[in-house]
Amino acid sequence: MTEFDAVYYDGRTSARRPVRVRWTGASLHVSGPQVNLELPRESISVDAPLAGSSRALQLPDGAQLRTDDHAAVESLFARRPLSARPHLLEGWVHGLERRWPNALAAVVFVAAFAWWAVADGLPLSARFAAGFVPPPAEAKLGEQTLAFFEKRLCKPSALPAARQEALQARFAALSGELADGYAYRLLLRDCGGVGANAFALPGGAVVMTDALVKLAKSDDQIAAVLAHEIGHVRHRHGLRSALQAAGLAALTAAVLGDVVSITSLAVTLPTVILQSRYSRSFETEADDYAFQRLKELGISPRAFGEMMALLEAGERRRAAAKSGEALDYFSTHPSTAKRIERAEAAASELEKR
Repeated sequence: MTEFDAVYYDGRTSARRPVRVRWTGASLHVSGPQVNLELPRESISVDAPLAGSSRALQLPDGAQLRTDDHAAVESLFARRPLSARPHLLEGWVHGLERRWPNALAAVVFVAAFAWWAVADGLPLSARFAAGFVPPPAEAKLGEQTLAFFEKRLCKPSALPAARQEALQARFAALSGELADGYAYRLLLRDCGGVGANAFALPGGAVVMTDALVKLAKSDDQIAAVLAHEIGHVRHRHGLRSALQAAGLAALTAAVLGDVVSITSLAVTLPTVILQSRYSRSFETEADDYAFQRLKELGISPRAFGEMMALLEAGERRRAAAKSGEALDYFSTHPSTAKRIERAEAAASELEKR
């Protein structure tokens, strides 16, 4: 005969009554102050065990028994074959909860998986999903993003016409022989709040500000920045960053070919370009492309390192002045000494040939 102590709740009031529960072999007898019940076992359901908590037995008419005698409950309500799998799972979870090292390991696993999903899983998914986006949809996304900049941040370049023509010729030399399906074009703009900057848009448009042109000491330095931005286009970094920022819904829309949803990413892409910054891996890919393209045209990659140094010096002057408003190149293209070192290494390789 199985017996155990419990607390009885009638389901109508908060009153708790201590009772004695006894299994007679035919039914469950519950007795105590103002309580005298005889219940068939089939009318009672048992909640799953939870470490550190009493066990709940649900009775007819909303009443409930609670007991700390887990062993008695397990003995009385033997597992039935048809429901073996759920009970095995409950038992495993209960055992895990009672073993804090296992629970701690589970927390660490979940945290590690979450970190991987953000650091690696989402970028990998975005790269995969980008492959399903047709070039016209990517170009449309770029046009809509450009419209944002044109309306709110930029106006036509104030550079002399002859200077603009020379820069366009430089850009044509960098992009003209590329047979990758993109319609490359250089857009020179006066974007006061953006500062000395250049950024690539999905579809092939590259925006370069007057401030960056004025900061450069040579056209080779400007060509190095433009080659870097073309690298972003070729690797589809703008599209992939927008997909990552928009999350799972955008990734699904890309894979399913939902062009309307893809072009709606233009709402988020300006923020990605100006504030979120490209990842280190994206910048490295664009740098590597720039070094290779510059060498193909007989331009030393050292020009890239020189431009990085100029931009870094400009950023330091801005920080010293505490203006805090202009979004210059380094606010959207994280700079490190390592990138300048890599440019020097690429230049050395060219000089050894």
